[in-house]
Amino acid sequence: MAFAINMTGNNIFEVGAFDAKTYFAELLRKVQDGAVINISKNGKQVAVLQGKKTVQNTQALEAHERIMARSKKFVELKNQNGREVLTAGKIKEYKNNGRKY
Repeated sequence: MAFAINMTGNNIFEVGAFDAKTYFAELLRKVQDGAVINISKNGKQVAVLQGKKTVQNTQALEAHERIMARSKKFVELKNQNGREVLTAGKIKEYKNNGRKY
């Protein structure tokens, strides 16, 4: 591989648009191995090349972080109000109460 590719983070690379076009097959191999490729043109990032699995993992991690933040809020509310915290079982029970079937 004779093109300029810079590693900017953990398995994250940056490459220019011309090199991305020329060495696209090699970049796809890196993406298959889990890499994320940031493509830039004139020094500005214009695209991200990443695998479907990477996107799904990122989305799952973000969803997990949102859920954990909400659960911390429930605990804080309990501490502030002295009320009982909603448990997973109670949430499921409330959800099922509104269902017809």
